[in-house]
Amino acid sequence: MTGHDRRTPCPRLFRLEFAAFCEANRDTYLRYAQVRLGDQTDARRCVDVVLSALGTRWIAALGSASPAARAWGDLRAEADRRTISAAKQAGKFHAVLRDDQADIMLLHHHLRLPVDDAAGFMGLAGPDARALLRGAERDLHNPHGSH
Repeated sequence: MTGHDRRTPCPRLFRLEFAAFCEANRDTYLRYAQVRLGDQTDARRCVDVVLSALGTRWIAALGSASPAARAWGDLRAEADRRTISAAKQAGKFHAVLRDDQADIMLLHHHLRLPVDDAAGFMGLAGPDARALLRGAERDLHNPHGSH
């Protein structure tokens, strides 16, 4: 088991499901946060904060339309907060694209995840992720176009 067991509180109900969610997502969350933040230690703290907070409201997340989308939104927001508070550059994608476009580009092109895998982490359907990716690629090639 990874270190998330002692740092991330698992709710009593659905404990196994939450632990599986953390196990399945932690590595990609860490890779994403490290690219966004530029620091492994800060990335680890970022992911720990997100998963810890998610653990306290896991049952509510399960009742949402997409627990993965909810967790991804929390991760993006925490990375944004840490990027702003540290006065760091958000990265080339996040500087010029909408957040969702920047995330799909980072996951697919930088972290080399298949589009469907990236979609799963973001809580999107595959076709929606592919459309988002095409739009992001188009916007990068035509920076004066509308977002």
